[in-house]
Amino acid sequence: MLATTAAARSLLRSTSRLSSATTTTAAVRTFASIEPYSDYGKSVFTGRVADEYLKKHGSSGDILKDPSWTQSHSDTVAAAVLDWAVDRGANTYCHWFQPMAASGVRHGQTGQVQNMMMAFNRTTNDIEFDFDGKNLTKGETDGSSYPNGGLRATHTAGGYLAIDTSSPIFLRGDTIFIPSAFVSYYGAALDEKTPLLRSNAALSKQGKRLLKHLGLDIGDQDVISNIGLEQEFFLVPRDQYYRRPDLQMAGRTIIGKDAPRGQEMCDHYMAPPSLASPALACMQEIQDECWRLGIPLKTRHREVAPNQYEFAPLFGLNTTQVDQNLMVMQIIEEVAV
Repeated sequence: MLATTAAARSLLRSTSRLSSATTTTAAVRTFASIEPYSDYGKSVFTGRVADEYLKKHGSSGDILKDPSWTQSHSDTVAAAVLDWAVDRGANTYCHWFQPMAASGVRHGQTGQVQNMMMAFNRTTNDIEFDFDGKNLTKGETDGSSYPNGGLRATHTAGGYLAIDTSSPIFLRGDTIFIPSAFVSYYGAALDEKTPLLRSNAALSKQGKRLLKHLGLDIGDQDVISNIGLEQEFFLVPRDQYYRRPDLQMAGRTIIGKDAPRGQEMCDHYMAPPSLASPALACMQEIQDECWRLGIPLKTRHREVAPNQYEFAPLFGLNTTQVDQNLMVMQIIEEVAV
């Protein structure tokens, strides 16, 4: 078919406009930006965050890689942590520990005593920041009422806290949390982390010994244990929750009957989260809170049972993963409420 002159001109104009639009689009097109996720890890004193503040005090983030910083650079790290905390609006610190037998009993399954990072001058009525290496690396509280405590004599009733350098300090609200081990006057474990740290030390010692017999000497490196803790949970509608005294009092199912069917249909498992329900919005908010704490909750999906869901993070060092999982459970409770 032969085109008329007018038709040819019209086609030429259309082609020109298409070419212009393509050129313009190509000019403004960019790669996907990660700027919306730039807050990831900003509330954890490690990596670039720690390096930035430690450099202001003549050091660098590399000193945190050697646990001996608690003896040689504790005041430097404390000063950097204080600056970071103040810049983030915090004025309080706590040694954050995991009391033995706390599972299912306390909110978040952790213990802490929060102290302000300030000194109060009773003469001038002035206040000033007061947070040094001693405050950062160790603490003391009442250990007499914990399992393995029970020592009522005044000089043996204390519970003693020491920073766990294998797990990073993090911040929520106006408080910095210092992951810690908790022991009695005689060194008995009052928490669930001390046995884990002792097991890690034994594993590393004997693992290095075995590797040496096999002809592999790893020198000063440690044998470490990595884990990936999946967190499964149920999201129960509020009106149904108020009908269940077992959930209210114990946080778990104690009364009731079996489900009408088992896993024969599995209609909930791996099903797409619905945009029409609050469950997806709840999970998104949980992820956002966790990302700020450097907790890499990468995977989320529905689980088998009705109203059951799961988060799965990237694997990591077992002590860090345990701490992060405890905080995930606390954040889930707080956000879901």
